[in-house]
Amino acid sequence: MKKLFIALLFALATGATASAQYTTVRTNVLGLATGTVNVGVDVAVADKWSVDVSGYWNLISTERLQFNVLVGTVAVRRWRFEPHVGLFYGIHATAAKYKVGNTGRRYYGWTGGAGASVGYCWMLSRRWNFSLEGGLGVFYMRDTLWHPDSSSLEDILLRHCKRVILAPSKIEVAFSYLF
Repeated sequence: MKKLFIALLFALATGATASAQYTTVRTNVLGLATGTVNVGVDVAVADKWSVDVSGYWNLISTERLQFNVLVGTVAVRRWRFEPHVGLFYGIHATAAKYKVGNTGRRYYGWTGGAGASVGYCWMLSRRWNFSLEGGLGVFYMRDTLWHPDSSSLEDILLRHCKRVILAPSKIEVAFSYLF
C-alpha cells in the first residue's frame, strides 16, 4: 500500500508539469563558504508553482567558537513565467536546532518560523541555473544562554530565553542542476 501511494504521488507530480525539466538540486554557495553543508530540491508541481525542500548542517566547534546548526526549510514558490526560470516569489516555513556562540556567551535551543522571499533564476546552460534569493521572516526562539568561561568559584550562569524576532530568513546564492 505504501509503495502504491508513493507511485501515485510521483505520477501526479510528474504529470502535472508542462516542461521536461521539472526538478532541480541545488547548493547555496554562501552556506558552503561558512562551512555549512546544504542541499535543496525544488520540484515543479504546476505550470507556475514549485515546492522546495532545503536542509543545512554545520558542525563547527572549537574552544573559542561554536556553530552547530541543523536547519530544515519547506517553501512554495510562484514563478513569473515557468518553474526554474526568471522571477519568483515564495513563502517558507523553517525549523532549526542550534548551539552557537563564542568564549563569552553561548546559546543552545531551537527556533521555528515563517517568512516570504523573492528571487531570480538565470539559465546558465541546458542543465545548470544560477539563482539569487532573499527573504524576511518572523521566528519564535527558545534557548538557554550560558557563559562557558565562568570561574570555578562561581556557578555557571544559565538564563532561559523566549522571544519572537523579525530577521532575514533566506539569503541564497545558489547553483542548481536541472533534471
